[in-house]
Amino acid sequence: MSDGPGTDAPSCAGSARVVAFVALASCLTVGLVVYTLRHRPPALPADADHRTGQTASECLSCHGPGTKSPRGPNHPVAEGSCFNCHASA
Repeated sequence: MSDGPGTDAPSCAGSARVVAFVALASCLTVGLVVYTLRHRPPALPADADHRTGQTASECLSCHGPGTKSPRGPNHPVAEGSCFNCHASA
């Protein structure tokens, strides 16, 4: 016996929510993967200033606060660990 014409509506609404959740989760996952792969720190330039082996203190002599080429405002505060992110060219 059927309960009437409206009995399938709640299960359809539940299915639509699941599909919407899966779609949103998939979009967020793809977005985070793309962001992670595309936003990497730049490699060191292949110029004379950067070709030699350097220490973090040598980096900061040019890229520290108040120097000729300071790090940008969005650069993380990572004193002494430049080569954890930046690789040689």
